[in-house]
Amino acid sequence: SFLGVSNVTRQQVELLCSKARTLPRFVQNRCYASRGWDKDMRRFCAANNIVYQGFSLLTANRGALQHPKVLAIGERHGVPATSVIFRFALDVGMIALTGTTSAEHMRADLAVLKFRLDDDEVKTIEGLDFADPKKVFIAVKKP
Repeated sequence: SFLGVSNVTRQQVELLCSKARTLPRFVQNRCYASRGWDKDMRRFCAANNIVYQGFSLLTANRGALQHPKVLAIGERHGVPATSVIFRFALDVGMIALTGTTSAEHMRADLAVLKFRLDDDEVKTIEGLDFADPKKVFIAVKKP
């Protein structure tokens, strides 16, 4: 049997792993760029054979979607920022969950399998600076 948990901290999962007879196989957390993409939890999951599922990768990260560095990466690959974030999630070992019911969005989500980010791009996204949570990045297109 499998156990999955959602919206948990690393400490909660550690406690669960130390006490439960059935260990969790999945952790599903809302994943915020401003909180380091849940890196500490992802590391714990990887070290303990637990699958990490990131959700709200787009809706919880509107600032990341407008961040100049993410936009530049997308431009280099010829893809929108949404694709960059989903590809990033896959490249760091997440299962990227999408809640869309739109066939067009599903096709766009699957298109991320056609390109990869290089190590520097992954590091750039993982290290996005959101020290001021009220800071919003606004993309301005040149005419």
